[in-house]
Amino acid sequence: MKKYLLTPGPVEVPPEVLQAAGRSLISHRCEEFSELFRRIEEKLHLLFESASPVVILPSSGTGALECAAVNFLSEKDKFISLSCGAFGDRFREIAERTGARGLYADFEPGAAPDAASAARLVYDNPEAAAILITHNETSTGVTAPLEEIISALPRTESSPLVIVDGVSSVGAIECLPEKWGVDVLCTASQKGLMTPPGLGLVWLSKRALERLSLRRSPSYYFDLKLHLKNMTAKSFANPYTPPVSLYFALEAALDLILKDGKEAWFSKRKKYARAFAAALEAAGFELFVKDPALRSPGLTAFFLKDGQNEAFRSRLSALGVTTAGGQGALSAKLVRAAHYSDWGERELSEIIFAMCAANETDAACPLKKALDLFGA
Repeated sequence: MKKYLLTPGPVEVPPEVLQAAGRSLISHRCEEFSELFRRIEEKLHLLFESASPVVILPSSGTGALECAAVNFLSEKDKFISLSCGAFGDRFREIAERTGARGLYADFEPGAAPDAASAARLVYDNPEAAAILITHNETSTGVTAPLEEIISALPRTESSPLVIVDGVSSVGAIECLPEKWGVDVLCTASQKGLMTPPGLGLVWLSKRALERLSLRRSPSYYFDLKLHLKNMTAKSFANPYTPPVSLYFALEAALDLILKDGKEAWFSKRKKYARAFAAALEAAGFELFVKDPALRSPGLTAFFLKDGQNEAFRSRLSALGVTTAGGQGALSAKLVRAAHYSDWGERELSEIIFAMCAANETDAACPLKKALDLFGA
């Protein structure tokens, strides 16, 4: 059996993407790079169903979140934060470092933020500069009902910007920022976009662009206006040296996602996640997220009923399957298995077989459930 990387980033990169990343380098100041950048932008527009600009940063997803924070928040501001896990907490910590004051709504791990709580906070604090929402919480395997939450918010020209952490959702889960009313969407290359780590992406709405024109970034590296100034009709460029190889890789990954239509891609990710979850339950594992509607298409969190999660992960690793443990208060209490890659029946079968072997359980029933669901 081949080795499998089930960590929630970096993820296994398809061969086509690895091959693209290995192309000979070109100058980032030549026409060829400008055209590459422009093609990526056009493909991101198809993915998001929006022609609004997407700034590409040489950074991880955390860098994209910090970029959003330093461009849209400052000491005089107030922001609202919804969190149901470690990455929601991280996003608010990043925002706090701008000196802005946060108003927090916390939700139980394994649950998701609800629209009513978000709307109440915005109604009570209309002067807030932004509301921060994590679309997919990989510390627990929860996908928040983002469209539902945003639709409940009061919307005026002066209402808080909706800034979304889509680091672990974009590419694996449908995310339509313009249609849903997002103002700033942050993501990165190393999860749903199946590209090696190193690129942060920031999508900007018309309202965000208007607010941006009135602000000054304290960061040169993450100055969105400086990046946008270099993305002109005449030439697409970065203000400084980008990781050129990753641009080749990102274009190849976007081609894979868009090849058969993104709807088919997202449907396959959902089917794989449902099949994987059903197999885990049949094998005697306990799923952490109880509501199937909130379970992430990108990652499944589960645990052993006897609590021996770390011993199980060690046995699984010896079989060639690498998973992640829990975070913070959930350390050693969870096993987290990502499934962002373009896997099919063979990969699903081999991973489930390894899970059952590491837990010393019969794989026949779990495998049947998984394959029946995945093939349905």
